[in-house]
Amino acid sequence: MTDKPDMSERLKKILKENAEFERKSPYNFCDRWCERCTHEKQMRCSLYQDEFEQKITCIAHGRDSHDPEITEEVMRRQFEGVEEKIEQFMEDNDIDLDDIDSPEFEGTKEQVEPVKNHPLDATAKQYCKRTHEFLRKTFYDKKKVNAGIVYDFETIAWYHTLLPAKLHRALCGFYKPVDEDEFGLCDAVAQFAVCKKAIDQSTGSLRKIKPYYPAHQNLIVELSALLHNIDSRIKMLEESIG
Repeated sequence: MTDKPDMSERLKKILKENAEFERKSPYNFCDRWCERCTHEKQMRCSLYQDEFEQKITCIAHGRDSHDPEITEEVMRRQFEGVEEKIEQFMEDNDIDLDDIDSPEFEGTKEQVEPVKNHPLDATAKQYCKRTHEFLRKTFYDKKKVNAGIVYDFETIAWYHTLLPAKLHRALCGFYKPVDEDEFGLCDAVAQFAVCKKAIDQSTGSLRKIKPYYPAHQNLIVELSALLHNIDSRIKMLEESIG
């Protein structure tokens, strides 16, 4: 990755650390679309490997790939011992989940409150809502869609719900009180990257679909404008990291 001339040293450091984290746990930096992921990254992704194990186990027992009994057993093995570790962590740090007003939760409140009515969060939700309307009119309820743009419709459908979810997580991390390792900010930058990928892919797909639906030109233009708006404000937030 080539650094931009105006990129702060702090952001450069975060991007460098994230690149290293991504090599170890790519699922924290992905769009969860495993089918479109490279084989090399799939082999490094423990989340993908866990889900693959579940499917193979189901097939081996002649069950549906999402058989609830086998899924429960696979997940039980994968998460064995996690509950004890969490309980130990809470005990070591004197955390009481029944006391939401305790000092341990003050950071969480400060983190969530700025995001609750954040204009960028609201814009992403508006994009999701308007995109769903567009897909309902053109894709979900239509059996005949030009084969050449099915891929693009699938792209828009996938990312229109992922974008607001990832953006909300990014904003929560961005406004998290700064600690020594800046984990929240590092995660925010990682999620912003996924958001920008979602915007880039969706914008390209809308551009390809637009000529096929002249009756929905205004809505497509509106969706593209919303994406551009979100992208611009994400970049402004990144540039503010100094």
